Amino acid sequence: METALSFLRAIATADDLSLSQWFDSHDLDAAAVRWLYAQGLAAYAFHRLRRAELVGRLSAENHATLRQMYIRAAADSTLHSRELAEALAALAAAGITSVLFKGAVLAHTVYPSPICRPMGDLDFWLRAEDMPRAQVVLEELGYVQRVKAHRPVAMQARRQGEIQLVGQGRVGRGLIELHWGVFAGEWLYRVAAIENDAIVSRLRPVEILGHPVFTLAPEDTIIQLAVHLAINHQMARLGVRGLLDVVQVARHHPIDWQTVADRARRWRVATATWLVLALAAETLALDEARPLLAQLRPAAGLQRTLLARFVDVHSVIEMRNLTRGPRRFVYLLLMTDRRQDALRVFYRALWPEAAWLATRYGQVGPGIRVRHLAGALRGRP
Repeated sequence: METALSFLRAIATADDLSLSQWFDSHDLDAAAVRWLYAQGLAAYAFHRLRRAELVGRLSAENHATLRQMYIRAAADSTLHSRELAEALAALAAAGITSVLFKGAVLAHTVYPSPICRPMGDLDFWLRAEDMPRAQVVLEELGYVQRVKAHRPVAMQARRQGEIQLVGQGRVGRGLIELHWGVFAGEWLYRVAAIENDAIVSRLRPVEILGHPVFTLAPEDTIIQLAVHLAINHQMARLGVRGLLDVVQVARHHPIDWQTVADRARRWRVATATWLVLALAAETLALDEARPLLAQLRPAAGLQRTLLARFVDVHSVIEMRNLTRGPRRFVYLLLMTDRRQDALRVFYRALWPEAAWLATRYGQVGPGIRVRHLAGALRGRP
């Protein structure tokens, strides 16, 4: 996949000349096109080639394939945009302020076209007091709540998680997630020191599809994307697209990289931020982030060496999946900034508080503890 990656590095720049020069010494083969599609990058690639007037450098077969992928992405983007506009209008009519983050806002702000950034769901960060009313508003549009047994709503609320709502009927079958926070999950609850009030104070107004909303400040966006990719997804699934998201934000906004480093260290997510930025620098030439990598990387060389056994450029390219099995717990322990945090995560993963067990399983007792311990040792959530 080296050909595909070098091609992606060329199209990730704003320089059409560099992209043209890439074709002087490379050919985009069918395997690379399939890899671009698997990574969710085919539409972005076709858009860049068309804008640079370079589609003629493709073989007839690859041109037809990428064009078809782009048309499908355009149809999907139209559907998601319609769902997003309808949801924003309904929430605004109810007096609910929306903060958009992740795919939806990236597609409409930092990518050259929403078609270039496929969206799996629509993510809204709301005030806790607005969550019940927002759910009612969306249910009136035809959305139905989806609850996973291992992710009860009470636990989601305590860990800055989300309520999932699936569209039915005329609103299509898209997924909307209403979030209590933008840094969610058990690992972050145990490890991080996120300054949510400060994040709120830095929110920026933008207009999406004719509707006023808010989005995170650029430096907060960089950290959130890095943590979401490294921790919540353990670099699995569309990892290269996640790196491209970071690069697109950096290309679109002037980033104060020292602020990113200071904030990530203060929030105790420096290792996660370092890993993603280092991979983005190596794969997509995010050179402006390189000076701060030494400030963010783990001080212990052994920790860096062990992390490299789980994640490196090749693992991201090959879309290796760490999200199942006990290996993911070892990886998450290595992602902590402080040794005491790793010990806390390890202990509570095996022996959580009684209140945690009651929320997760609906009851507490020796049998529940044994059940949880057995699942944890097998790497199951």
